This record gives sequence, C-alpha cells and structure tokens, in this order.
Amino acid sequence: MLTDQRHQIIRHELKVHGTVVAAALAEKFGVSEDTVRRDLRELAKGGECRRVYGGAVAPAPYAGPVAARSVHATGEKSRLAKATVKLLKAGQTLFIDSGTTNIAIAQALPQNLSSIVATNSVGVAAALAEHPNVELIILGGSLLREAGATVGAETVQAVSRLNADLFILGSCGIDASEGATAFDAAEAEVKRAMVANSRAVLVASTREKLGTAAPFRVAPIEAIGHLVVDRDTPREKLAGFQGSSLTLHLA
Repeated sequence: MLTDQRHQIIRHELKVHGTVVAAALAEKFGVSEDTVRRDLRELAKGGECRRVYGGAVAPAPYAGPVAARSVHATGEKSRLAKATVKLLKAGQTLFIDSGTTNIAIAQALPQNLSSIVATNSVGVAAALAEHPNVELIILGGSLLREAGATVGAETVQAVSRLNADLFILGSCGIDASEGATAFDAAEAEVKRAMVANSRAVLVASTREKLGTAAPFRVAPIEAIGHLVVDRDTPREKLAGFQGSSLTLHLA
C-alpha cells in the first residue's frame, strides 16, 4: 500500500473515531509499526494529528477568539447547557471557567437555584451578574482577551483559596487517553488549579471536540466525573469513554 493511501485511511480513522493505534494500523496495512509511526510523524508535522503513546489522536478544533466561537454550534451548546444545569444542586459552590459552552451554561442557570459561583470568565460573570440567587466571585488576574478570561499567578492564587463542590471545565479537546486539554498554557494552569480544588469535575463538550487533544494537558480522564454530550453524537465518538470511570450524560 502506498504512503498516500495509508495517510488517507489514517485521516479517515481520525475523523470517525478520533484515535488511531499504531499496532492495529500496522496489522491492517501489512507494514511494520515503524512505518506507521513514520506516517503519524508526517501527519503530525502537518497538524493533522497529535502523537500520543501507541498512536495518535485528532487535533482539537480551534475556532478562534471567544467572539467567533460564540456563534458556533449554538443549538448544540444550548442543549448541553440545559442538560448540565439539571445536574446541579442548590447550595453548591461552583467553579465555572472560560468557554462559550460554559457561558451558555451560566445563562441557563435557573433563577431559583442558589449557589456560589467563582469564575475567571468575563462572559460567565456577565451572564450571572443579575442572577438573584448566585453569590458571584470574580477571580482577578491578567485578561487573556482571546479567551475572555483572567489568567496568571493572581488567578491561580485566588483559586487556591476556594474549595468547590463542582468544577464545570471548559475543555478545548477531550480524549479518553489524553483527558482534557487546552490551547493556552496560562489558561491550562488556571484550569489545573480549579481541578485540584474541586471535589468533582464536569465537562460539557460539543461533538467536534470529542476524541481530540490540544497542546496543554489539564486533567486525566480519571479526574473527570461527568461528561455531557449531545445525544446525536456519533457512537464512534463515544466508544473510548464508555470504558472509563466517568458518567456519560446525553443532552
């Protein structure tokens, strides 16, 4: 089989499943694992996958700054938000970090739900500013304009002073082997601090992010207790998560 043919098949497998395993590809192609690893290195150089131990995963989709992302997949994000708020309980202390899906979740919080919400997201803070039963804590720091969020040592320090019942994590990519990942190092640092100071972690993810990975690791899949996805998500996208310890919720 020619190199271009192998690459095309790998691209298709990544698109459908989000993950490929080098040993399985070698058997399928009738070539050595070294040959497959070279294929994956070439595809990774072109930004078509991210190498992981034993294979590769699809790269997380980058949709641009928060203003551009706010008009993308709005219907799916609305369904994820409605399903997520049903999992919340009165009296909880929540971390909600940046991300347009998280802004949709903040907008969907019932008016009669009392809670403490700490956020580094400008959009989340704006959505909850007039909520009658939310005690809103805005975490200070340097503004990362593209993400619409505060980051840096001041933000991390503010997070360390709080204990949350639940962290609603905005993830740029989420994969069964790579866990939750982010595009920005400073943003990932804040997210890791929130994971460390939360009793549970929830991710609400659009289907395009499932089975993908961004450059900076936030949390292993074992640290995520709940994953909320759209019920129309292809089964192939969910296969890797079904053997993990997290609870899968269909919106």
